[in-house]
Amino acid sequence: MDNTANVRAWLLACPPIAQSPGLFGADYLGDEPGGFTLDSVPSALKYRENIVGEMALMPRQEQQFVLGARMDYGAEALTNLNNLDVFRQIFAWIIEKNNARDLPEWEGGELTAIVPTLTAYPIAVGSSAARYQIQVKALYKVG
Repeated sequence: MDNTANVRAWLLACPPIAQSPGLFGADYLGDEPGGFTLDSVPSALKYRENIVGEMALMPRQEQQFVLGARMDYGAEALTNLNNLDVFRQIFAWIIEKNNARDLPEWEGGELTAIVPTLTAYPIAVGSSAARYQIQVKALYKVG
């Protein structure tokens, strides 16, 4: 498996995701409420120049992801607030797993943390469903 698949498999143990009735996709989110997706995001690689002038990857790198979900949405405030609470629960689970050092495997190095970097927000809103998402960063050591 690649690193996106490893992170996705790890997130499948998160109760709000595990209990969701919909598909948990990779770079894909269906049109119906109830599904999640883990999307890969372009992430800059960090380089340094070694003493002989060659470019080498710096030992500490980051990989960005977006965790999104299609959820019921509308004029009823409680529905929309409940959507945000689902992501609060996901946030708490991720932090708990980090603190316990319970992290997924990482190809090409050692994963040191997975941290949410933005709180939940609706990004694509329709009359009865919206895509909510958070951004997540994987911090790892190369090698």
